[in-house]
Amino acid sequence: MSCSSLTALPRECNEGVIAGLERVYMIAFKDLQKITGSEEVFSADTTGTVVQINTSNGFVEIGLLKSTSGLEEKLTKDPAKGTCYFTQTFKLVLGDLTSANQNFIASVVNQPVAVIYKTRTGLFFVVGLNGQFEVTSVTGGTGVAESDMIGYQVDFAGISKTTAPLVSSALVTTLCG
Repeated sequence: MSCSSLTALPRECNEGVIAGLERVYMIAFKDLQKITGSEEVFSADTTGTVVQINTSNGFVEIGLLKSTSGLEEKLTKDPAKGTCYFTQTFKLVLGDLTSANQNFIASVVNQPVAVIYKTRTGLFFVVGLNGQFEVTSVTGGTGVAESDMIGYQVDFAGISKTTAPLVSSALVTTLCG
């Protein structure tokens, strides 16, 4: 495949841009269904924004502790082998050692998931629509001092050909309520 021309990218002002997440929604990959006539569980418009995700169940909201969870993407490219992909890692912190948190962990630990997340910039993105995003570790505990974390950190990771695509806010309203 030949390379495409570069896309112009003007410098943004970046006033009022705050890092971090506002909301996270998750679904088991097994609850996504291929779109008729496609091998994919989603479709995107000409800009790459996801405008359709075919599900048998809705995404569920995952409660967030302030400034504790987020996504990181890293490109791995090996020209000698002809490979190029993004590794996506997601850290989710669950406060307290509750049975609800333990049940959530049990429900995600052995299966791939898809995650829609809203950044503090107001944009929605999605990872895991290829069935390659799953839990890699869970750590938890009581902490020692009064100000220590009590709860769990659940780490997810996956690979993708591209960075996490945008999701239309209208689709998020339909899928996540």
